[in-house]
Amino acid sequence: MSVYLDHNASAPLHPEVLEAMMPFLKGSYGNASSLHQSGRFLRSAIESARQQVALLVNARPQQVMFTSGGTEANNTVFKSLVMSGTCRGILSSPMEHASILEPLKQVQQQGCRVGMLAVTESGVVNTARSQEMMDEFKPQLISLQMANNETGVIQPLQQVMDQSKTVTDCLVHTDATQAIGKIAVDFEALNTDFMSLSGHKFNGPQGCGALLIKQETLPLSILAGGPQESGRRAGTENVALLVGLGKAAEIARTKLLERQTYLLELRRYFEQQLVSHIPAVQIFGVDAERLPNTSYFSIPYYHGETLLMQLDKAGFALASGSACHSEVTQPSHVLSAMGIDPDLALNAVRVSFGMDNQKIHIDQLIGTMNDLINQLPAMIRQAAVS
Repeated sequence: MSVYLDHNASAPLHPEVLEAMMPFLKGSYGNASSLHQSGRFLRSAIESARQQVALLVNARPQQVMFTSGGTEANNTVFKSLVMSGTCRGILSSPMEHASILEPLKQVQQQGCRVGMLAVTESGVVNTARSQEMMDEFKPQLISLQMANNETGVIQPLQQVMDQSKTVTDCLVHTDATQAIGKIAVDFEALNTDFMSLSGHKFNGPQGCGALLIKQETLPLSILAGGPQESGRRAGTENVALLVGLGKAAEIARTKLLERQTYLLELRRYFEQQLVSHIPAVQIFGVDAERLPNTSYFSIPYYHGETLLMQLDKAGFALASGSACHSEVTQPSHVLSAMGIDPDLALNAVRVSFGMDNQKIHIDQLIGTMNDLINQLPAMIRQAAVS
């Protein structure tokens, strides 16, 4: 038995995506910048993929800049702002993904001020305090994730957008990596300046993504070379990956409601069973709006990494927060920002469902967790379940 429950880390490649990619892996070759027939064919495939991605998030094709994934997209926003020589400060949140927090450290070392918005215990940015901080900090850019990769909590991005209008010439970026394919995302309606996404989070191939850009003149290219991506990102395109990204975007757009409904049903069933069998469990962000597929929980006195390893041996793939930090034994920075007790935070485990999961997988997981808890010493077992 092998049950994959880590779709927020990377979702399996959709069979139709692989099918769309195969001709470009097997028979099509050349350079999409070449003027001959082969080059023109590849260029047409890239632009079709650009159209598919644009349709997924209600953007214009010319606003889509292809990247190697969400990490590059996030880095591009911050570092191009610093390169422009106009960075007067960036506001973000302490719950962001490492691909936000680490480049923020780098631009801070280059002299750009960086501030962090306050967070509530539910894992939501505190909008009651954010306006005051914006007015005081007067940032050039605000970067706020659309949904958290660990808790699944959806952030009040529209409220933050409205608040940012009080700051002169303030740009807004959102890392929508976890949201795309799970909830409706409308780039035009949000009116953000930048939006990052990554293909492998919604059943596309790894190694490709996009940065949505409202104004075509921004950002500056951080990869110098050829004229690809309208001069914003140099380098010969990997056509097969981009075709796969486009196909995954098409599927995500047409199947969004079906996915939302099914995944929410799975999450609700899982959490009902979890609380029923392990009453002492704590589910993080439960009072906030969350992604339909994500449940982040902690069992008292049961170390998260220990539980993960034992479940892995039993055939279940889960995660302890961000996959990019799976080797770190410190408490999740997200839970720390929420004010969660460090001991409880160390026990945190994340389940993130996909369309390949079923209720029988949940029953099997709960049964296995019960078996593992029953193997604990009596005093610890009692504390863990009651």
